[in-house]
Amino acid sequence: MKKNIVIIVSSMNMGGAQRVVSILCNYWSQNGYVVTLISTFTKEKINHYQLSNDVNLKYLSNNTFLPNNKVFNLVWKLINLRKLIKSQNPDIVISFLTRVNIAVALSTIGIPASLIICERTWPPFTTLSNNFFWGYRILFKGVDKIVVQTEKSKAWLSQNFPGSIVKVIPNLLMYPLPLHSPLVAPSSVILQNKKVILASGRMHKYKQFDVLIRAFLQIKDKHPDWDLVIIGDGEEMDSLKLMAVDFDMTGRVYFPGRVGNMSEWYERADLFVLSSILEGFPNVLLEAMAYGLPCISFDCDTGPRDMIQNGVNGILVNPNEKELGLVNAINKIISNEKLRNKIANNSIILRDKYSVSNIMKKWDSILDI
Repeated sequence: MKKNIVIIVSSMNMGGAQRVVSILCNYWSQNGYVVTLISTFTKEKINHYQLSNDVNLKYLSNNTFLPNNKVFNLVWKLINLRKLIKSQNPDIVISFLTRVNIAVALSTIGIPASLIICERTWPPFTTLSNNFFWGYRILFKGVDKIVVQTEKSKAWLSQNFPGSIVKVIPNLLMYPLPLHSPLVAPSSVILQNKKVILASGRMHKYKQFDVLIRAFLQIKDKHPDWDLVIIGDGEEMDSLKLMAVDFDMTGRVYFPGRVGNMSEWYERADLFVLSSILEGFPNVLLEAMAYGLPCISFDCDTGPRDMIQNGVNGILVNPNEKELGLVNAINKIISNEKLRNKIANNSIILRDKYSVSNIMKKWDSILDI
């Protein structure tokens, strides 16, 4: 019998979890399941990813009585989230991201539906206070399954939340990537005769785009036909742009902002660099590899090493080496076309391993609770 599924996420803005949610919603709704998507974010509603018309969309709202009272608003949202979930009479509830997972675990107490929570940070639940872990262990006893992206996260949860049923499901890959707005043509940003080092992600300190810019500063004169493009937006954008100005690199480092045609940027680029110090399972790296880009990444605790075999289908850099490590790796790739082509050819193999059809088999299997 096809199940009634409720999926809950904070919002459907640009992000790895949101992309996975959109694929799950569309896949299951098109295969005969009843799918409801609940967004807990109560401000501006932006659906960055295209959803099937068969998906039932629901949104939480703030209370109108004491709109500035955070505690009252939180209780109001929990009560209304519970009402929304109960009104759908679901067989299975699936939530994404730490704070939403907490809210859903609280809101579904006593509701006769199976609960699956998806944790995507490293370490899992890293944003929660260690002082209250005893409470979270009690709360999560009502969770049927916890989904993580890597075996290392599974091992951590098995140790810190003993008795939990943990399943590993990596990100899935949509290839080719669909187009959506805003469309920013690479030709409108960078000259056709230039080779492109591409980076992408939210402008956050964990992404370490400042380290990448400093690394590029050290190689730009040696490789004058290569430019750096960093796609995305966020709180670090202004400071990164100012850094490029201070280093007199405004004609060599470009910030197109958020784009909806990443496939065209992957196809335009010649090299992809992931400079993050912390990742769960980075979509951008998986996408870049699937598009046949030679990729360089810091060897975070989780994520890149699950995709990259060092020297075979990518280059892993010791995070402690900072910009010097990136400089050496970038120089190595740029200077060796044969290595660049070998890595690019081997990267494409990931298309099948992380394809929607392969990864959705894993998701389908966890519905059999």
